[in-house]
Amino acid sequence: MKKVHKICLACSAGGHLRELQLAVGSIPNDYNCYWLTLKTTATKAFLKDKEHVFLVNFQPAKIWTLLLNSIQAFFWVLIKRPKVIITTGAGVVVPTVFFAKKLLGTKVIFINSAADVTSPSRTPVWIEKYTDLFLVQWEDLLEVFPNAMCCGVL
Repeated sequence: MKKVHKICLACSAGGHLRELQLAVGSIPNDYNCYWLTLKTTATKAFLKDKEHVFLVNFQPAKIWTLLLNSIQAFFWVLIKRPKVIITTGAGVVVPTVFFAKKLLGTKVIFINSAADVTSPSRTPVWIEKYTDLFLVQWEDLLEVFPNAMCCGVL
């Protein structure tokens, strides 16, 4: 396939990364994708042969992390210019989604964590209004997010 538009695969490390891997399958091999995540030993190993960007983790209790993450997100959105962001959260991706949506009109697909069974964490609440497709993995969350679609557990 011809690689045309840039796709950003954005997530935190750990379980969010694993869920995004399950969700996208072989898409990164067939399209022009890059990963956006946190720098950990595991993510460095996983991404060693993949295009990627590491951001500082956004921790709501530490305002400086939001500021630094936002500056990095703004920079990388302008450099990479993604047409689509596929994300499983968490907080590290919120500024990236915001800037990409507001500056470029980027399409955003959000897949809520399977760990959110009956009530959401903060990220989906923050990010929902910027999404073009909002997926939950449990039907109970359709009551919280009535515009979402239930995709089932990954």
